[in-house]
Order: sequence, then structure tokens, then C-alpha cells
Amino acid sequence: MKFAKGDSFQYDGKTVKILDVLGDGGQGEVYLVDNAGKKLAFKIYKEQVSSDFRYNLQNNIKKGAPSSNYLWPKEFIEFEDGDCGYMMDLRDKEYASFVSYLTGKTHFKSKRVMLNWCIELVKSFKDLHERGYSYQDLNDGSFFLNPENGKILICDNDNVTADKRSLGVLGKMRYMAPEIVRGDIDRLTKERQMPDVHSDRFSLAVILFLALCLGNPFEGERLKKYVIVDEKAEFELFGSNPVYIYKQNDTSNRPIRGYHTAVLKRYPLLPDYIKEAFHKTFVDGLQDRENSRVTEIEWLKLLNRFRDELITCSCGEEYPYGFGEKKPNRKCPYCHKATRSFCFLLIGKSRILLEPGKYIYKTHIDKYSSDYNTPVGKVVINKNNPNLWGIKLGLTNNVLIKDSTGSEKEVANDGVIPIINNLKIKFGEGAIAQIICEK
Repeated sequence: MKFAKGDSFQYDGKTVKILDVLGDGGQGEVYLVDNAGKKLAFKIYKEQVSSDFRYNLQNNIKKGAPSSNYLWPKEFIEFEDGDCGYMMDLRDKEYASFVSYLTGKTHFKSKRVMLNWCIELVKSFKDLHERGYSYQDLNDGSFFLNPENGKILICDNDNVTADKRSLGVLGKMRYMAPEIVRGDIDRLTKERQMPDVHSDRFSLAVILFLALCLGNPFEGERLKKYVIVDEKAEFELFGSNPVYIYKQNDTSNRPIRGYHTAVLKRYPLLPDYIKEAFHKTFVDGLQDRENSRVTEIEWLKLLNRFRDELITCSCGEEYPYGFGEKKPNRKCPYCHKATRSFCFLLIGKSRILLEPGKYIYKTHIDKYSSDYNTPVGKVVINKNNPNLWGIKLGLTNNVLIKDSTGSEKEVANDGVIPIINNLKIKFGEGAIAQIICEK
């Protein structure tokens, strides 16, 4: 069934009017509709779907979205001729497609905002997997981003299903794990390997690499051997013989100078622990899919560390200082000025470099929290004296601070903690922090 602008249909005693066509994909068309006075998106499938697909979609609608980051199917609609579709909320206009970011049409406000998006992406996968789901149809059109704050929206969720269950959709080349591309035999089911949490983790790492480096982790020098990248070439590059472009002791597939410019510029600036995580997934994870692909929890800790360590140079560029690395960035990698003096908040294993606009998150002060993007404090500048910085709190409880002389003071839950060297802060039981200033 196909609709045109101005058409309408009856459903559940309501009139649904087609206002516009939003998209036309392989599975179906998506329309902007007026559903009893409310504007929604409506997707209808081009062909009649299987009973398994229908049941899975209805079951997903019944269970609801894993989190608010998903544009989840909301209402199943079936027509007399057997065609069916579903309603979902519209994407807000401030969100841009991931494709527009990859092609340079959209830019994140800052590197910190980009890492916010990466963290939300990983957390969304974690929420999905904790429900026993796998995404199944990962591709660059699945994700949207708010370039101002790093919030994420994930669409095309009608193919989400339980691990190792087939709905006839395997994913998109360049995102799928090699074992899915090849059609390996699952050691448990003894049937063709279906998407699951382990293949999702491979795809997640691909998306993170694209976000951080603006290039595919398996596209390098080996592209030169193909006149055209057709299905056979893609099968070799991403299935039968994938070679990570930064595989240690193998330079056969390094990025091509003059062609993979973004990757060549961005990858060297990544912290070593992020590089190691990619290598683990894209090299070791090819052989051991169950144990050598970085998990969501691991990614969250690494990306949070990356964001914590960012420092802004006077040239305007952000870069990670590199606490604990063999060679910290004592110079700006962009303009080569010496890294300015700074203070950082030491709390547990976290070192949060303090500068105006930097946030302290709930996960920093609560080791049991997974709220990596819920702020509990923000570094602010004193209005009367710009040389004085402090941490503006947003807590439910007061905190206790102690200076280098041993003098103690209670700060209100919405008060400001001065950024002073050797100041100790007690956020709560087991959450003791210290401000350390380096010159």
C-alpha cells in the first residue's frame, strides 16, 4: 500500500491524514501524519511481513523503548488487505543525521559534546542489551545527533529482536561484524550466525571509530586493488579478510594519504587507551568474538576518561592531557603551545581537568551509578573576578570541604566550591575528592 500527500485512512475510529512523505527505504515508506490532531511519523511496509516479524514488532511496542534515546514503535496498525505499519514520534528538528556529520555538513559544538554523543550511543546499546535484544540492522542512517549538546536519537527499531533470532535482516555492509557477513555457523545453534550482543559490539566500535576519526576502520590501502568496490570487494574487505587499518605489525592496509585525510589527522590525537580498545575489538575480536570485543561498560569508562581529560588551548582546540600515559600532552598538538597550568579533581580513579563549562557527573561521585551524562556540578567563573573559578553544585545533599590548613566548612547542595589547590571534598560516604593544581 502506498499513500500520497492529502490521503487519509481510518484507524481505531480515528482519521489519520497524510501530510507529507518523509522517506522511502528498502522496507517501506515513512509519512508525516496527523493522527487525531497529533503529528506523528507513520511507517508502512511495502510488502506483507512474516508472522514472526509482526509478532516481534507488536511485542516490542508492548514492552516499550529501552530508553528515551530510541524513536520506538508506538502503535501497530493493520489494514484489511494484510498490510501493516506503525506510528512513532517525530524526530525534533534540532537533530541532524549521522550521515550529515560524516560528510562534514554538520559539526559538533565541541569535542566534549561529541564525546557526550558517543557516551549516549554506548549507553543506549547497554540498555538494549540488558533487555536481551540485539539491534540487527545497524547502519549510518540509524542515528541522529544534536550538535549542540550531544544527545542522540536512534531510529529503525522495528528490526530489534532477541539475540540470535532471525527476522530476515542482517545489517548493512561496512557495519556488520565479519562473522555475520560470512555467514559463519553458530557454535551453539549449529545454524547460520545471527546478529547478537557480540556482533552488536563490533558494530558499536565501528560507529565509534567513525564518530572519532571520520573513516571506516577497515578501509585503507587495500582499496587500491579494486577497480570498483562491488559486493565481491565488500565481502573481502569486511567479511572474508578484514584487516584493521592500524593493526600492529601489519601495514598492508594503512589509511591512504590524500584520501583518508580525516583519519590520518584524527587518529594520532586519540588517547592510547582508546586506540588499544579499537585494536582489541578489530584485531583480537576477529578471532575471539565473545571475549575480545570491548563491552559497553568498558567503553563507557574509557570515553568518560577521555572527556574528563580534555583541556582547551588558547588557540581554541580541545585535546586530552593524557593522565597516566607514557607521554602526556605537554604541548597543544594543534598549535604546539605549552599546555597551560591547570587544576584537576581527583576522585577515585578519575582525574577531571577543571575548566569553565566542564561538568562533574553523577557517576563520578557514585560508583554504582551509570548516569554518565547527569551533571552534579559545573565549573563556573566568578562574575566579579574572572581569575576565580569554582564548582557550582547541583546536588540533593550538602558537601563538606577541608582546606590545606585543616579548616572545614559545609557547602550547600546548590552552592559553589572554590577551586583551590589541595582542597578536599566529601560528597558522601565513599566519595572523597581532592583538587590538585599543577603549574
